[in-house]
Amino acid sequence: MIPSIERLPRPGECVLTGRERAYLDFITKTQLLDASLWTKFVRVFETKADTADRGWRGEYWGKMMRGGCLVYRCTADARLYGVLHRAVLSLLDAAEPDGRISTYARESECCGWDLWCRKYVLTGMLHFCDICGDDALVRRILDDMERHLDCLIERVGPDPGQIGITETSDFWRGVNSCSLLEPVMDLYRRRPQARFLRFAQYIIGTGGCSGGDLVALALDGKTPPDRYPETKAYETMSFFEGVLAFYEATGERRFLDAVLRFTEKVFETEITLIGCAGCTHEQFDHAAVRQTAFSEKEMQETCVTVTWMRLCARLFLLTGEEKYADRVEQSALNALYGSVNLFTQPFTLPKTGKNIPALPFDSYSPLVMNRRGRGVGGLKFFEDGTFYGCCAAIGAAGLAVYPLVQSLRQGTPPAPALREHHLNGCIAFTYGPYVLAYDGAKSPGKPPASVCPLRCGESLCYTLLPCASGEAVRLRLETEDGSVLFTNYASCGKHWAENPAAITVWLPTRRP
Repeated sequence: MIPSIERLPRPGECVLTGRERAYLDFITKTQLLDASLWTKFVRVFETKADTADRGWRGEYWGKMMRGGCLVYRCTADARLYGVLHRAVLSLLDAAEPDGRISTYARESECCGWDLWCRKYVLTGMLHFCDICGDDALVRRILDDMERHLDCLIERVGPDPGQIGITETSDFWRGVNSCSLLEPVMDLYRRRPQARFLRFAQYIIGTGGCSGGDLVALALDGKTPPDRYPETKAYETMSFFEGVLAFYEATGERRFLDAVLRFTEKVFETEITLIGCAGCTHEQFDHAAVRQTAFSEKEMQETCVTVTWMRLCARLFLLTGEEKYADRVEQSALNALYGSVNLFTQPFTLPKTGKNIPALPFDSYSPLVMNRRGRGVGGLKFFEDGTFYGCCAAIGAAGLAVYPLVQSLRQGTPPAPALREHHLNGCIAFTYGPYVLAYDGAKSPGKPPASVCPLRCGESLCYTLLPCASGEAVRLRLETEDGSVLFTNYASCGKHWAENPAAITVWLPTRRP
């Protein structure tokens, strides 16, 4: 069986222009070519920087390496390849004598986010192998990743004296640690060693977390994700990416069925109009219904957006079903593109109100009368006083996954027609794949108290207008109380520090 990831276009096969290319150029210039950033990310492995606070700084290198490699598939940028190549060599040189690569001191390992960070070492290295033109370096990476994984297999497992994998983290019932399954299977398909398969079978046999079997719950299909024993959206979807990789390596159909049913349940109960999940912090919470309610809490996390896109992309590559590509597009054009910090706006920390410098991605996406730039997900500081965040590190992967998937689609998309969506006494609008939003910065004055659109026959009455800079759609909708300006969601609220006006997808309505 050919793993779905190998069906992605190779570097140079995907010719991009327009908005997609502009976003890739933006992230390449502002993030991926920043050698000083890669140095900081390697340094945390040398200093064991996550030991004291059981942190996750060790995820940044692998997340950004994965994103950089996927962007390189899109652009074949020689400068980018050179930076990634040097970053790989630097981290390989940071390995301990037995092959262990960790941001935790040895006496403090296998707790907190240690396995999660070691997962991302594997992930980043194996993604680089996919683009590496040096066979000798690929062999060195795979040799070193075998040793890196063997250090974990020795410590973690079901045998006496070992630590159970769901007990290796005191966060999220260990599902973060169990998401190690995906790169384990990725290494196994390159180096099919029996010990790697046994370790993967052990991980999947735990069900993915303490307190319940996520695979069994998904297969049963009756329990929505917000009622799983663990509801952290990002990490749970990451685990199911591993379940899918396990199916691709073994052909055991029930694991594919589990992923298919899980994915449909998430889409049915969690995915909002902008293509993300979770309206309560970063957790599954039946967001498909809750999305119309105003909340001051962090919601619609960019890490969740990108992980949902990756899961759907993998299913599209495996099955060829267009619905998965549609879901990638929904997330990319709305939640993800809306999170890109094109204008280098600073962020406001919600607990202190303190402003901190810009990162390339916003972490959270508002749905009802709120502003962007409200906090940095996964914020951790480095020894030099600078910082980074989880969403900033993962975003590049999403910017690349979207055009890579779209380049493989067949046929011509249908022409847009304006559509209305009703939920919980509220109304929202889409124009083709674009979610529309009201932006207080573009329409000074009070937002409409409610929206009851007028109709021209069976259609909504609206006028398409010339787009302003950065917009994909601009239209004026006629309502019983006058006209209302809507533009595509991703273009709204982008100057949040200069004009903190609220944006909203959902507005109250008086249905006829």
